[in-house]
Amino acid sequence: MKEEGEERAGGERGENGHEGRCILVGAGDFFGLPFPIGETDYLIAADAGYLHLKALSVKPDLLIGDFDSMELPGGKRGREERKGISIFSDSERADYLSRIVRGEYEGVETGRIDPVKNDSDLLAACRIGLKKGFREFHLLGAGGKRIDHSIANLQLLAFLAEKGCRAYLHGETEIVTALRNGSRRFSSERRGYFSALSFTDFSLGVSERGFRYLIEDVRLTNLLPTGLSNEFIGEEAEISVREGTLLLIYGPPY
Repeated sequence: MKEEGEERAGGERGENGHEGRCILVGAGDFFGLPFPIGETDYLIAADAGYLHLKALSVKPDLLIGDFDSMELPGGKRGREERKGISIFSDSERADYLSRIVRGEYEGVETGRIDPVKNDSDLLAACRIGLKKGFREFHLLGAGGKRIDHSIANLQLLAFLAEKGCRAYLHGETEIVTALRNGSRRFSSERRGYFSALSFTDFSLGVSERGFRYLIEDVRLTNLLPTGLSNEFIGEEAEISVREGTLLLIYGPPY
């Protein structure tokens, strides 16, 4: 759904000329594909996220991970052989994507990442999408189960927003996205709750117009849940932040 007054990031070209959406599927709680996969979309399964797609008979373009949550034939799970090892040096960590071990599994291109790394499998998938030039990302199977992974995936939204991308984390009934130093408009067709929470220490110049509760040029902090549970009321609505990163939470469609 294209919001009023904005161009969807999927209509932009990345630095390598790609259009479409980069769709990442993790091993968390999965509620199906929220939209049909288009010809210009790129689907990456991260580790056991592959099993979610396999259950739908959907083949990803790439399967990537250290495979600590899904075992590939011919090898142990990712971390079983690496206990007690020292962390890589900075130069080795920075170059880990170039050292991915390529292969194939059930007709899908695979990339095995060394489990001794700073990046999660989903962050590695994000970096691949960025390298391919995508500007719109969708994270599925990225919440639930381990709360540390859920929080880390919220950080991915902020990371991608800092890169100038649009990213959405899809839950069962809600969508989370990050807004950095900008604005977002919503059509009058929307209903339901809307929350805007500061992800940075401070978010300055926050305004919400066209919602049930109106604010103008206020400061939000990540220490308080100010911005929770506003509502769409059948009017065109807009959220803006002059400086900082907000997490926006609302119901589908994105």
